[in-house]
Amino acid sequence: MVKAKQPVLTERQRYWLEQVRACEASGKTIAEYAAEQGIAAQAMYAGKKVLVQKGVLSHPRPVRLQRAEVVGTVVGSEWRVQLPNGVSVAFSGTVDAGTLTVVLGTAAALG
Repeated sequence: MVKAKQPVLTERQRYWLEQVRACEASGKTIAEYAAEQGIAAQAMYAGKKVLVQKGVLSHPRPVRLQRAEVVGTVVGSEWRVQLPNGVSVAFSGTVDAGTLTVVLGTAAALG
């Protein structure tokens, strides 16, 4: 078995790798995590970009938008969204656009 050669990281790159992994583990966005940690978000984005270019981190998959169609009759305020990856999201009541975007984006990334 041939082991893949690991890229050599500078001390600063190792620092950003640690920060990016901690951010991912927290479940927060880079902007939220950076603000909480007192780090400039732009610096963190730049550090992450270098790590992606070096192959240390995988390139994030962009969220693909899909055309939606209404199936059946809309009754009340109960919703069910079936995504192309097979994940189904159901909720009732009102929901703001930001929350719906996060929920659907997360569900879409599962497949």
